[in-house]
Amino acid sequence: MLNKYGIRADDTFFAEADTVASCPVFRGRHLRVSIGRAPPPASTFIYYNLQYSALGQDGYSSDISAAHVDSVLLEMRNQGAPFYLKDHFVYIAGAGQLPSVSLLPARDFLTKTEFVRDMEEGLVDPNGRILLDENTGILRRGDNDDGEFLVVWMDLRSHSEHGMANVCVLRSGSSQWEHNLLVPIVHEEGEDVVRSLSAAGMALPVGDRFLCWVGSRHSFILCDMADDVSSPKLRHVPLPWLPWDPDYYTDDLLPLTDPHTMGAAGSSAVRFVGIEPRCCCGGFGRCSCPKSRHAFTVTTWTLTLTMDEPIEWVKDTVMDCEELWALPGYEGIPRVHLQSPMVCLDDPDVVWFKVVSCEEKKEWMIQVDTRRKALLAASLVQGTASPWRSQSCDFRQAKLQ
Repeated sequence: MLNKYGIRADDTFFAEADTVASCPVFRGRHLRVSIGRAPPPASTFIYYNLQYSALGQDGYSSDISAAHVDSVLLEMRNQGAPFYLKDHFVYIAGAGQLPSVSLLPARDFLTKTEFVRDMEEGLVDPNGRILLDENTGILRRGDNDDGEFLVVWMDLRSHSEHGMANVCVLRSGSSQWEHNLLVPIVHEEGEDVVRSLSAAGMALPVGDRFLCWVGSRHSFILCDMADDVSSPKLRHVPLPWLPWDPDYYTDDLLPLTDPHTMGAAGSSAVRFVGIEPRCCCGGFGRCSCPKSRHAFTVTTWTLTLTMDEPIEWVKDTVMDCEELWALPGYEGIPRVHLQSPMVCLDDPDVVWFKVVSCEEKKEWMIQVDTRRKALLAASLVQGTASPWRSQSCDFRQAKLQ
């Protein structure tokens, strides 16, 4: 589990000797990156430092924007500078080759809509274009020993009502972004384009061919990078229908925290996991009665990816909370809604969840085989002092070996 928050280290520290890489940044400074790997449910962390600099005065910080196989997209920023002035690096952990880290060129391109909006907000520097986590992904292609990577940025904001998107692609080793304006998005016949498309919430690489963008409520955009990356193909597929409103809450019921996710399920499929509240009567939706306050089901769906054939979500499994709570090994863990599902890279039937007790200020990580309905592992996470920490924690699906 790759934690998205990088850890700043001093000039003498490195996590693992065979993972250290560095590159020049500016004024004689070098950015050095290394990895501290740990088996789940512990976090794997990226460590970084700017050599030959007074780190405490500079106030630099780094987050992980995206990851795939052995490649990580890092965002570096000076906390005292304007938020749009950020540098981005690609760190390759060294699976089959020496580790490396390289500075990416700025996405020095403004659409007309972006320029007007940024003028209104006082942001006019075309060299400071932001690669947000939500709309930027990295795709490792080919063999790990010599395969290339692609960094892909997609914008739906300006043209979603027309079924189009702007797509910018940066190839490894290139000094310029390739800009693709108004790329058409293929929709199923009769689909309501305006309602279905929403801003991206996360980018997900699948195999060495597909990048997917998942929207907050409805949209799932599939991008095929198999052929000419200068002419990407986009396809929209609605997400599985949720039988409840995830934004619903009352004075007695807080909204659910991070109730669904998506992960790769092999080289050409994705797995969607949804935590759905239910009532004691068997219906879906939130309920404040004692028997239903924390009742839920976990449902998984699979979508096989293709650009040409009709595709639809296939429901795989449904697991009720009562089945989970009765499993051997769950004793002593709170019977509350699960949070933050994460699909296992090696087996998409296996999903990690967080279980958070706000009263006890404790957090557990559990590993569940959703098909066999078995609890594979449960671990108390040390150092969780508040529900804010558990909600702010985020992981990237990656396999850094």
